Amino acid sequence: MKNCLLLCVAVLALAVGVPASAQFMYLDSNGDGVCNSSDVVGPGTTSVDVWLATNKDAAGGDVVCATGEELTMNSYTFILRSTGGVTYGAWTSNPVLGFGTNLGTGLAGNDRWVGRGSGTALPAATYRLGTQAITVTTATQLSIVSSTSGFAGAITSFGSQCLGSEGNNTMKLGTDWFDVCGTAGGTPVKETTWGKIKDLYRN
Repeated sequence: MKNCLLLCVAVLALAVGVPASAQFMYLDSNGDGVCNSSDVVGPGTTSVDVWLATNKDAAGGDVVCATGEELTMNSYTFILRSTGGVTYGAWTSNPVLGFGTNLGTGLAGNDRWVGRGSGTALPAATYRLGTQAITVTTATQLSIVSSTSGFAGAITSFGSQCLGSEGNNTMKLGTDWFDVCGTAGGTPVKETTWGKIKDLYRN
């Protein structure tokens, strides 16, 4: 009975809602604003959008800052990694965000890292960070990773009023949050027979 009561207390404590960080960064290759099995990258794919939900997890659930501050955003950094067959072009930051400060951009092998910032913090929400131009020679997959051997200082993160686990107002992938979604394997819909038929009637 005693053990049962302790278990019930623990379950109730969890039900109240413990502050957690489970932000979600994802890629969108077909322009529908979500990441799923339709987001594949192959010859003909020219760009991929990068999105960040500062206050949602991958399942769409609400998350809060563990130290009580707002999950705002005033900067972002991310690292993309391909399985090959991709040449990275220019990064175009979403102009609506106003993130005009370059925090670093680089390439190393199959990795691409980008960072942008602003002196103004945006409220907690889901944002399209921008668009990465790519040239694809063979079907490939793109993923979001937390680090790269190409540059030790590159990370995937966002600056926030939330202090974060290290107390430096930086929410880091792999430390403060873990939810990411990259592109899927397979043949892009636009390259299939059905995709080509849809293109005929698009305009």
